[in-house]
Amino acid sequence: MNQVQFQAPKLTKINKIILIATVVGFLATAILKAIGAFSLVNVLGLSGNGLFQGLIFQLITYPFIEVQLMGALFNCLIVWFIGSELESQWGQKIYLRFLLLIVIGVGLIFGLVNLIFFFGTPVYFASLHGLSGINFALLIAYSLLFPDRQMAFMMIFPMRAKTFCWILVGIEVYMAIFTSLKTSWAHLLAMGLSFLIIHFQNKPLIRTVLQSSWKPRTTKKKHLYVVKDDDQKPPKYWQ
Repeated sequence: MNQVQFQAPKLTKINKIILIATVVGFLATAILKAIGAFSLVNVLGLSGNGLFQGLIFQLITYPFIEVQLMGALFNCLIVWFIGSELESQWGQKIYLRFLLLIVIGVGLIFGLVNLIFFFGTPVYFASLHGLSGINFALLIAYSLLFPDRQMAFMMIFPMRAKTFCWILVGIEVYMAIFTSLKTSWAHLLAMGLSFLIIHFQNKPLIRTVLQSSWKPRTTKKKHLYVVKDDDQKPPKYWQ
């Protein structure tokens, strides 16, 4: 009887740094809360108030602040399993630039919307934090590159990556509309940016941002490409 064996992908360099930073941020947040000190979420999490006060570093630090153990564990696993495969496909520089576009892009839009439309309200002071936005962006990219790969919804139900992706989008749209969670709007924004980057990656601006001064490890030009199955060869996207 054949047995299906599961093998975790190798944890790549950029994702290893992300996981270490997240674990350190989670432990520091928990320790400071336990001893009754200041809230690290208010300092390193992203808020309209923080940006207005000049805490620009929040645009980079907010993904690494997790406050719930199970949420932190799940988010780290997504970065490991999905992110490591994308980093292996793209290389460190393109992968890092993709993440920076997502993190800073979401952060700037989130901060500006809070500053313009919610100044002085509780939303203006609330902090955005956690790896969820990055993870949704990675899942969108993965589903575009490998639409027919099998994924397990809720770790149980197998389905195509494209289907999995649309279910996630539907859930976040529902949460954003009917629960008014600011995090859901941020997740949808991360998904949208990820889709635009992958879909229009051959445009000069995006190509320049992602590939400028990038030297591939081999002389062969690399591309991402949409994969109908693992044996398809014609290139369309960077790999």
